[in-house]
Amino acid sequence: MQNLLLKLDAFRKIPVELTNPTMHGAYLTMLAYTVMAILFLLELRSFITVQVTKSVELDSHFSDNIWIDFDVVMHALPCQYTNVVIRDVVGHQELEVLDKRITKERVDVTSGSLKGIVLEDKDRDTPESELKFVHEHEEHPELEADWDSTSDHFQHNDFEKVIEYHDFTMINFYAEWCIHCRNFAPTWQEAERKADTMQFFDKQKSEVVVKLLRVNCVDFGELCNRVGIRAYPTVRIYKQDKTFSIYQDARSADSILNYVKDFVHNSETNKHATVSHHSAIEEGCRIHGEVQVRRVPGYFLLEADSHMDSLEPSMTNVSHRVNHLWFLDDRQALKDYISNTAKHVTSDIIENIHPMKQREFSVSKPHTAPQHYLNVIPTVFDHKVIVYQSTVQSHIQDVAVQDVPQARFSYVFSPLTIKITTGRRPFYDFVTSVFAIIGGTYTFISLVDRFWDSVSERYKSKIGKLG
Repeated sequence: MQNLLLKLDAFRKIPVELTNPTMHGAYLTMLAYTVMAILFLLELRSFITVQVTKSVELDSHFSDNIWIDFDVVMHALPCQYTNVVIRDVVGHQELEVLDKRITKERVDVTSGSLKGIVLEDKDRDTPESELKFVHEHEEHPELEADWDSTSDHFQHNDFEKVIEYHDFTMINFYAEWCIHCRNFAPTWQEAERKADTMQFFDKQKSEVVVKLLRVNCVDFGELCNRVGIRAYPTVRIYKQDKTFSIYQDARSADSILNYVKDFVHNSETNKHATVSHHSAIEEGCRIHGEVQVRRVPGYFLLEADSHMDSLEPSMTNVSHRVNHLWFLDDRQALKDYISNTAKHVTSDIIENIHPMKQREFSVSKPHTAPQHYLNVIPTVFDHKVIVYQSTVQSHIQDVAVQDVPQARFSYVFSPLTIKITTGRRPFYDFVTSVFAIIGGTYTFISLVDRFWDSVSERYKSKIGKLG
């Protein structure tokens, strides 16, 4: 039995006595071990490294909805006039917003610091005060008259003198074509009539002169542009030093008059923030959050608009900085995948998710607006996590003089999907490669050794040195 097994031996050994070590054999052995060690380490590194495979196919991801996550700072547009609107690709119909989580924060234009979150409902109920008759000015009637028309019998040519003539002047800047101004007109006229029969006192209980006026910005357009009127109606209360505060409370006669009374009473304590007479930009707005809409091509608009005012196009500036803007399906699934696997192997794709990160877009003249065009490419990780890469082109576009500028982000979805699969090599493949390295290295070195011996023998035979 033992003899039979010995006949099966495929690894028969040659007695050491029959072998003769050589220096070149030792060198080749050291080379073989070195090559095997290097190849083994490279193979081990390949085995423990996550492998990434990419392919391009027709889009087979048929999700009905998509989230748009954004964070944009409007440098020169107050939050009260900043709105998010989603329209279809034609631009005529608003897309249904299935869900939204949006926050607006006031931004100081000088320092860039945040001034607080904007509350959408700022109406306040204030009890009506007892108002009393005061006086009428007869000395300069043109300074007491409304600036409704350039063709009336008053010469309206010195706005500053009107401000200086009264201790406090509350002015309604309006436009004849503005529907909000027309709705507000009866309320304002009621407030004017009541104010003319009232007494106002400052904190020292001294009587002060207060006048409510209105300015037609169609007839006096140059004046309105010069003092920075960007929406209609805009209501400001001026002090004699030409600083003012903007009225933004409820549009009722009682609210207006109570605001004036409170402003006058506290004017010396500076409880009401005032700005320079020639300041055209009071504050900006950081608007951020996410909206869920139908997954169809469309426009994401940061629109300068107001349900209470009509904006002046020439005074509307939609310069902005995009902190980020991206599209996604499942935020938590993406976050988990990035933290566990994707960030180690697909950093370039993660960067392409928000190509507009921290980019500035500014306009330097009226009736222009930045326009952005995004091509959104669905990307599938391991057949389970969907992200959207984007490419973007931007430019400054001219806007019709009668239209209010908008910051527009146009997006379309690519018909192709990038599919990415990740994984490690099977262990059996690693073991097979190790054996191949060992066997291949020994075979190659053996061939080199035989070639060396053959060349050496021929050379010795040629010079007569073979016994």
